[in-house]
Amino acid sequence: MTQPRITLTSAAQVIAAIPAALRHVPTESIVVLAFTGKILTFAARFDRVDVVTQAHKMNDVLRRHGVESVVVVTIAERPGKKAAAVENLVIAGILATAVDVIGTYWVPTLAEPATAQDLDTLDTFDVDPIASELAASTVEAGTVIEGSRTAIGNRYAHAMQVHPAEQADAAQVLEDLAAVVYADELPGSGLIARTAAVITALPVRDAMFRLPLYGSTSAHTVMATIARHTRGEARIQALSIAGWLCHRAGDGAAANIAYDAAEDEANSAGIATPQMLRLLRQAQDVAMSPDEIRTLDVDAETVRATTGAHLPGAPDRE
Repeated sequence: MTQPRITLTSAAQVIAAIPAALRHVPTESIVVLAFTGKILTFAARFDRVDVVTQAHKMNDVLRRHGVESVVVVTIAERPGKKAAAVENLVIAGILATAVDVIGTYWVPTLAEPATAQDLDTLDTFDVDPIASELAASTVEAGTVIEGSRTAIGNRYAHAMQVHPAEQADAAQVLEDLAAVVYADELPGSGLIARTAAVITALPVRDAMFRLPLYGSTSAHTVMATIARHTRGEARIQALSIAGWLCHRAGDGAAANIAYDAAEDEANSAGIATPQMLRLLRQAQDVAMSPDEIRTLDVDAETVRATTGAHLPGAPDRE
């Protein structure tokens, strides 16, 4: 889920804005765009699987956020249009018990210009996500719109394993991570090894929730890099933090994919899902806003007391 807060005035603009709002190009998906007045307050995507259950869950989210109206858009290739249209209308009917459904649409693709259809009036119209004003402003801001969810998943894919160091000083590791994040650099194999040795200690893991104070985008890149090169519990914890950083930045798709990767690692390694991961997943499922999830930011005094690390933050960041 994302919170772009932009004003859109036509159905073509609404649909064209979806890739930028989600930060990836969805396929075989249902997207619910939530509005307060004419302001798009968030966009949520789910798979075309068990749509009734997912629609009821979405109703809870819409009520929690005080949403006034929604648009439901199904992205499905043309051979599956009939089934997609039925799913869309079923979901719209469920959502209508909670909010005003102001539009239901089908479009075959958002990877390129396409012809969309209004499922209420059956009118068709052209959609060009490439020319979307939101896409242009998103790219201008330096945010990447990935071509698919798979591309996001590749951020967390396994790479050459770096084994945990036999010894590591937790305070020094935390301070070194903060320095790397602040410098917008990637951690070397030595720092990854030392991080893997200490990240499974909960006070150290919790202290890493201070890293975005040194640069949130860089912090995510660092944690994703550590996750790719570690295994087992170290990877699970790194992915959990990476997912939280995405949620904190309003990138719900990447957050969910990071949490999925963490759960897959736990299952394959035979490790019980950590409580923090379960809580972060629940926070994502109930659509906690980025501002709300930022409450997990930890203060410098707590970090110093629990780990000995000095992480005062960077006044020129966030």
